Amino acid sequence: MKILKFLILTIAISIIGSANAQNTFSSLDSLLNYANSKSTTLQSGEIKMTQAKRARLVAIIGVIDPTGNVSYSYTDNTKLPVNLFPAEAFGGAPGTYKEIKSGVQYNNSYNLTQEVKIFNLPGWSNLKLSKINVDLTSSDNKVTLKTMHENIASIYYNIVNLQEQLKATQQNLSAADTLLQIAQNKFQQCLVKQQDLNDSRANYLNTKESFNQLKFLLQQQYLSLKILIDIPENDSIAINQQVISTTLSIAPKIEFNDIAINNSLLKEKTAQVSYRQLMYSKLPVVSVVHSYSGQQYNNSAKIYNSDGKWFPSQYIGLKLSIPIPSANNVSQTFKAKYDYQLAQQSTEHIRNKAELEYRQLGIDFYKALSQWTTNAEVYELKKDSFEKNLNLYTEGVISLEQTLNSYNAMVNSNYNSITSAINVLLTKSKIDINNKIK
Repeated sequence: MKILKFLILTIAISIIGSANAQNTFSSLDSLLNYANSKSTTLQSGEIKMTQAKRARLVAIIGVIDPTGNVSYSYTDNTKLPVNLFPAEAFGGAPGTYKEIKSGVQYNNSYNLTQEVKIFNLPGWSNLKLSKINVDLTSSDNKVTLKTMHENIASIYYNIVNLQEQLKATQQNLSAADTLLQIAQNKFQQCLVKQQDLNDSRANYLNTKESFNQLKFLLQQQYLSLKILIDIPENDSIAINQQVISTTLSIAPKIEFNDIAINNSLLKEKTAQVSYRQLMYSKLPVVSVVHSYSGQQYNNSAKIYNSDGKWFPSQYIGLKLSIPIPSANNVSQTFKAKYDYQLAQQSTEHIRNKAELEYRQLGIDFYKALSQWTTNAEVYELKKDSFEKNLNLYTEGVISLEQTLNSYNAMVNSNYNSITSAINVLLTKSKIDINNKIK
């Protein structure tokens, strides 16, 4: 009895765990919101933004670039230096010298040096560069987000398209089965040849295999979606969007998106400031320097003698540093100059491209809408033709070949109608993303 209870509890936990891992999305927006919380790519963008902000704080300090050094030393003069002094100063004969050791055996010393730059153009350029980098990182994150949302939308509507095609293929399979049953009945009544039965059976098998292939394609698209959004393999996702034809013809408002232009302008400004920073690196730097030190002489071997007398000294002054450009510095300067010129050209190219893409969005929508309108009407005509031909074949008026041709025409027009309808939804979603992320 205990084992049975344990098994029931285990199965219940498994079912609950599976239910928790299941994520169903009925709209693209719900999937995009989910992707924003899951994607490691977007999370990496947040880390880069934090890094850029920290670098800006460091660059503020880098303008004055305070540096310094604190040292403490202990010296044991095992052999003191010997100096020669006139011997007559000590009562000796004139012209002679007396050897005298000088100094104290044990010395303690400390030294504190400080330097602050008061004229540092490269530091100011680096500060400006760090500020631009914060804006550029934010812009890069927006570009990444927009690109990812567009890629998710493409896969999302591929899945919706395949699901709708599966539904249509299920109906086609039913029609193919009806046609096969009619052919079998006619064959049993000796009204048609074996060839008709074979052709109708082959048609049914081909339709069934199309259904299987669509299921495999659907599985591949779900895997692609998981890879793109960084969804764990054990987590199950399902898309369940209803395609409502009445909403397809509603034309969305298209706004001009300048996200790519702003991103390119920031890259251009980065290249300009980087070039200027290298030019400034050849200029002198003026600093205020300060030093404070102390000496202590001891006759005892103490590393630190609190009773000993210290002899302090200090100085303050200005320091002028004039760098001598190296070959590498000159090479980097020339490269930065040409990078800036290339960035200017890139901005002009992207500006033209953005304006054309803005117009292209409108053209794509009305093109897709026109295609769907025509395909939907053609499908209704092909469907009506097949149904009439099926009745005529049942009555023995037309051949199986004509009926199969009308069947295939109906199937193809149905797929075209579905694909063009989903393409309208995809185009509208791209316009929506274009309007939101900028």
